[in-house]
Amino acid sequence: MRFSTLLVLCCSGNVYALLPGGLLRVPASPDAMIADAARAIVAARDAGHRRLVVRIVVPPLDTLRPEDLDPWPGGLAQQYPYALDLARQLLVAAVGCAPSKVRDSVLSAEDACGLLLAEGASPTEDAACILFPGTDQLEQLAQTEAMVGDKRLMLLVNPQWRRESDFAPNQRPRARELLFGRGYEVGYAFDELACRGEDVKLVGGVSAGWRAFVMLEDSDDVGRLLHDEQTLAERPSYEWLETTINTRHPAPRWSRRLNDVDAMGPAFMRGMQGGADDDK
Repeated sequence: MRFSTLLVLCCSGNVYALLPGGLLRVPASPDAMIADAARAIVAARDAGHRRLVVRIVVPPLDTLRPEDLDPWPGGLAQQYPYALDLARQLLVAAVGCAPSKVRDSVLSAEDACGLLLAEGASPTEDAACILFPGTDQLEQLAQTEAMVGDKRLMLLVNPQWRRESDFAPNQRPRARELLFGRGYEVGYAFDELACRGEDVKLVGGVSAGWRAFVMLEDSDDVGRLLHDEQTLAERPSYEWLETTINTRHPAPRWSRRLNDVDAMGPAFMRGMQGGADDDK
């Protein structure tokens, strides 16, 4: 994940990205991602949603080398302190509180799952966040739910499940009660995936809608929209992404690179083809 600089505006304790028309786009920095997420969460909360799932990308360490196959060989335990800092920033921005008003504790050291509590301007503006909840944290989730109540904001950041089938059969009734039947919506998501060999970025949420971008070049930090509408109502499926990429950008990445080589010619002939200035 490549991040460049994007200006953000701090206003009334909340952080908002300077996005034209309030539309989400591929975040250009970790700060921009958190700003987008906070803005989307505030919009969802103001629309009446109190149970939200948030999916963010934990940027790789500066020490990551191109030959490293796994940016986090230590798994969630290695990611945890960096993700915890992002989750803390997210709560500060979404709740509009001072950093000192956010407390964190470990729910499960073995599963690298933590709890953050933010104190708002009033008790009803308090919020809770569970970081990296897994399928074995259902009872901790139930305890947190009972503490938070129905009127306060509850966030699940980077849960380690996406669907009911991710839980063991004996866990599914409880998961249905606490999660899938509880009205959780995606408040904000920034997902990165490969589709037909292309780098695809999805951003969206329940109040912001969804946007799908394809990065046709490695140097592209902005991406190209894969749809004519400003936003999509639902998160696009893999099948939709594949069909749309094939329709809009039929030449695969390997073919485009061959075309670039053909256009430039062999390296040893570039000086002769373009003149002496080409060698400079």
